[in-house]
Amino acid sequence: MHSMNKDFTFIHAADIHLDSPLNGLAQKDAAFSQLVRGATRRAFSNVVDLAIEEGAAFVVIAGDLYDGSWKDQSTGQFALSQLARLTRAGIRAVIAFGNHDAESRISKHFTPTEGIYKLNNAKCETVKFDDLGVAVHGRSYKEAHTFENIASTYKPPEKGLFNLAILHTALEGHPSHASYAPCTVGELQAAGHDYWALGHVHEHAIRSQQPWIVYPGNTQGRNVRETGAKGAVVVKVEEGEVRSVEHRACDEVRWAHAAVDAMGARNTADVLAEIQSKLREALTNVGDRPTAARLTITANGPLARQLASDPGWFDAEVRSHSQAVADNIWVERIRVEDSGDEAGPSGLPAEIAELLAGAGDDPDCLAAIADAVAPLMSKLPADILSLEGDASPLLSAAKSKDHEALLQAALAAVETRIVGGKD
Repeated sequence: MHSMNKDFTFIHAADIHLDSPLNGLAQKDAAFSQLVRGATRRAFSNVVDLAIEEGAAFVVIAGDLYDGSWKDQSTGQFALSQLARLTRAGIRAVIAFGNHDAESRISKHFTPTEGIYKLNNAKCETVKFDDLGVAVHGRSYKEAHTFENIASTYKPPEKGLFNLAILHTALEGHPSHASYAPCTVGELQAAGHDYWALGHVHEHAIRSQQPWIVYPGNTQGRNVRETGAKGAVVVKVEEGEVRSVEHRACDEVRWAHAAVDAMGARNTADVLAEIQSKLREALTNVGDRPTAARLTITANGPLARQLASDPGWFDAEVRSHSQAVADNIWVERIRVEDSGDEAGPSGLPAEIAELLAGAGDDPDCLAAIADAVAPLMSKLPADILSLEGDASPLLSAAKSKDHEALLQAALAAVETRIVGGKD
């Protein structure tokens, strides 16, 4: 039992990545990119709003406040302005710097004002809030590539206090994040602290409740792999014990991945109707946030090839129909997957269907495709060739020399022209 029985609330945030670009937006859709510019800043401002609204005693930031080297001084100035909002409200903040804002990447760390504590990067540091009966332990990264088990260097818990430890780590490892500051849940549980405020992994997760070991996730999703609500956690402590840990959305832009089952579709109109239905589902609980959605459409063989035969036309159809769902939705990418189900007549003469089906196994055919594509690629403007992502499936296939994909697109075009019509 803790000797201090002070009740308080704190906010745990991480991976704010101030001024990080939302990957791919600017090159694919300038208007949508303009709409969401500054989303990481507004998300951090929302975290500050949350702390003030909840009457938080303090905020902890478990790494990656920044996103690497500042593009200009405004990044640091914005961070200072938001932290100043906290201190004016009587809310303290403790910051551990992670791999994206390590000393090796950002040499212009701000000088902390009263009530703002940035943790040492050479050894574990403890900040005490005597009025609350709280001890906050933690250590910043000095180098971005920190593979030391820094949790093993943390100070033991202070007797009679509520002990909170901040750590930027992937724990035992994570497929989407580098294995920095590796350690295990068991090690953290054995350390004796009451709450481990983790950062680095961008998904909200509670890894343990005895003690609490929590990832808040990042505050703003930055690409289509970071779907769903993003934000911070509100932690309420009563009589020295954690009573609740609640995730709150703070993001300004939402990412979604909609899987569209068009196996029962008879034509393009049916597919577009199913897409609209899935987009409406994706917007559930999003509010008025701009939303970027990736669509994966599974259709039967003939219909899938028909849709893939003219990707520019189908892309325009999908985007125009998405605007009927909401005016702040942006289709990030469209993928059409062939189910392999050949049910239903393709409409091709048998001898032509057989000839086309074997084209992918003919090295002479694939070589001819390569010879045909090379001079076309050499004539494309540099700004088109430098486009990132998959703005055009055919361009992506040509750049990666995926001649099989080019062949499949050609086969789809042949089938569509012979059968005739897009619906």
